[in-house]
Amino acid sequence: MNPDIAAAVAAMDKIPVSQMEHPGDWALDPSSCRFLAAFTRAIGARRVIEFGSGFSTLMMAREIAAHEGNYLLSVDDSPHYSALAREALESSECAAKVDFRVAPLRPRFYGRRLLLSYALPKGLVDALGPFDLAFVDAPHHNHGRESVFYDLFPAVAPGGYIILDDSNSHDQDNKFIKSWKAAYGGAMEAIPLEGIGNGLTVIEKVDDDVPFYQKEGAVGDSLRTLRDFSRLLLNKPE
Repeated sequence: MNPDIAAAVAAMDKIPVSQMEHPGDWALDPSSCRFLAAFTRAIGARRVIEFGSGFSTLMMAREIAAHEGNYLLSVDDSPHYSALAREALESSECAAKVDFRVAPLRPRFYGRRLLLSYALPKGLVDALGPFDLAFVDAPHHNHGRESVFYDLFPAVAPGGYIILDDSNSHDQDNKFIKSWKAAYGGAMEAIPLEGIGNGLTVIEKVDDDVPFYQKEGAVGDSLRTLRDFSRLLLNKPE
């Protein structure tokens, strides 16, 4: 097993998750919280980025707070969940520097495929990097999770990690991981972890590389993205 993962698994049961703080069923599973915090500690992460603000924000912020120059960028498409995460952080009096950003999902081309992507200012993620750790608990719209990886990968330092939540039980997420492997080849290594929460996948960035976007299924994927985007426009954001 990867030594950083092994160290986190060995230490995760010692990480407290207060029932007074944990917001319940909609939040990250407590065991996933423990692993995420233990892994952040094991790799000595100082700069972290996450897509999907929530209780994970507080768990990682506490682990990086002691490091000089610490920084956590927390991005969500929902003003509601971003505000809840900010409130939890402020209530905890955690000293870490956390930057909350709300960014709506918008269609964007990746190669020939149109995917839903967070509408952040161009170049922002790269400019704020490199990051030691990224956590993805992004929306489960058809391709809302896939595009995040392409946006994240250049901003993660070689030897850094990307953790994908809720990844072992969904065929769609497994499809995304296959697409990422096809795009980046040996520049990444995906390690699935079963039995922790709803399943986690830890992805190590081995080296920088330019993605080779897949052409197969581009038309169908693009049409599904337009469908999902239309549904988002018709529904009020939470």
